[in-house]
Amino acid sequence: MATPQPNQIQHYPIGGELEHLFTRTMTQDDMLGLVLVGDSRGFLTTLPKPMLDEIGIKGLEIEIYTPPRNKIWVAIYYDRAIKNFRLEKIAWAEVLVKSDFKVGDKIACWSLYHADLGPNGILALLIEKVINQ
Repeated sequence: MATPQPNQIQHYPIGGELEHLFTRTMTQDDMLGLVLVGDSRGFLTTLPKPMLDEIGIKGLEIEIYTPPRNKIWVAIYYDRAIKNFRLEKIAWAEVLVKSDFKVGDKIACWSLYHADLGPNGILALLIEKVINQ
């Protein structure tokens, strides 16, 4: 099976390394801050140390791109209780509303990392609903 590619998000920055992290069905717990599953942990732990330190200490601000033309800043942090990476709940709630994501929706998530921008690179996530696949 081919790796899924974003087909509804048309406004994200070109270039950079695009990597599919996961496809999953949204749960009630996801409404309180999306847990990044699938290949997320493997990808995120390879980020430069200053970015990992920021994720672990206060959360790293990243852009989330969703259809139709939403770009929202959200902090990604390491949730020690569940031992996984998660998106901060208040800004994630804005993503949910603007993108009309609901419990039961199947979503796909990609990382977009521009290693050559800034001192440690710039990370963004692309998230869209999976439509009839």
